[in-house]
Amino acid sequence: MFSRYYFSPTGILCITWIAFILLKLILARDFYMSVDAALIFVLFIFSFFVGEFFMFWYTSSRPTSLIAIYMNKGSLESDLEIFNRDTIKKRLEYVLIILGALSLAGSVLYVQSFLGYFGSVFNVLTAGWALRGALEEISIPLFTRAILMLGYSCIILTLVYNIFYQKFKWYFLLSYISLLIMGITQAGRAGFMMIIFQIFIASYWGEIFKMLKKKDHDNSLLRGPELKLVKRSFRLVLVIAVIFLGGDMLRSQKFGVSSEILGEAIFTFKIYLMGGISAFSSFFENYNYGQLGWGRYSFSSLYDLLGIQKNQLGVYTDYLRISSTDFSLEVNIFTAFRQYIDDFGIIGTVIIMIIGGSTCYIYFRKAVRGDLSSIAFMIVVYTILFHTVLLSITVHNAVLISAVLPYFVIKFLKKSAKFNL
Repeated sequence: MFSRYYFSPTGILCITWIAFILLKLILARDFYMSVDAALIFVLFIFSFFVGEFFMFWYTSSRPTSLIAIYMNKGSLESDLEIFNRDTIKKRLEYVLIILGALSLAGSVLYVQSFLGYFGSVFNVLTAGWALRGALEEISIPLFTRAILMLGYSCIILTLVYNIFYQKFKWYFLLSYISLLIMGITQAGRAGFMMIIFQIFIASYWGEIFKMLKKKDHDNSLLRGPELKLVKRSFRLVLVIAVIFLGGDMLRSQKFGVSSEILGEAIFTFKIYLMGGISAFSSFFENYNYGQLGWGRYSFSSLYDLLGIQKNQLGVYTDYLRISSTDFSLEVNIFTAFRQYIDDFGIIGTVIIMIIGGSTCYIYFRKAVRGDLSSIAFMIVVYTILFHTVLLSITVHNAVLISAVLPYFVIKFLKKSAKFNL
């Protein structure tokens, strides 16, 4: 009704939940999902839609309001003129080189911390699950964590660069390599799977940007960008499955393509993808209204950094059952909605989702008009929305930084260009 694209923020949130629940019904019918949990999912997602629709109505009925003026501020022609200048392009490339180099240096320092604990590279690569336990014992210096986290912001900027210039530079690899090194060092997979999704969703914004440059204003709803994204989603699933399989092999130290190894990996993959929905059902069945966290669960790493509350690895230390047939299956991933409820309560989460939907609509409208800084922001927002089925990835400070830093870097470059005029 109010968007030229099906994959607006609400669209992405809805299609993500629909896809995961359908997969659960097909592949994991024994996993819990109670009626109460389903109603809560619908309530929160609908609240997000209400926020998006409200902002559409408000800005349409009051085009002279400050929000409407801000939403319509800037133009594609202005961004094209500014970022096609050699000086601005060079400045952006310098930023990418600096951030990539800092991130790579951070990964080297990060590896050194693990080497000091395990003794050698070989011991790190063969430690398996011990690497996850070591995360609670190894103290990573704040400086190392700070420059390593810049890698995620650098990746967002490389994606925006590629959207605009349709080019890939060799130094883009610096940030990707640094985060790959970090992932292998801690036997992690979530971080790199998140990056793969960002590349995937950036391709959607790239198609919209190309369409805007060609001034293709076909008013049909189901158009090229959506169709191409749906087709690419099958490749996304395949790539993520391969990364998950590799990470699972590294943790278990079982390498090969035997039926036993593949069977264990597929089983773990099923639990990882759909366990959160079922664990939330178990959690909500015995939900007790207690003291609110006011952000300590949704922003756990930030609270830890500020010294407010120590961060727990995995956010939650309690494991709940997820299967009606295998009582030994337990997970500590509960979707993002448990974090929101623990932080703000049910009514508070409804309000948060309404505010979130309204805010996302503002920057979505700017992004579909070709505003590069808003496109950078929306890549991160879509990543957050996609992960709500698993957990709120705002628990990672790197994600919070990547939502802000690329946005302001692009804004600063635009301001500097206008100042030079």
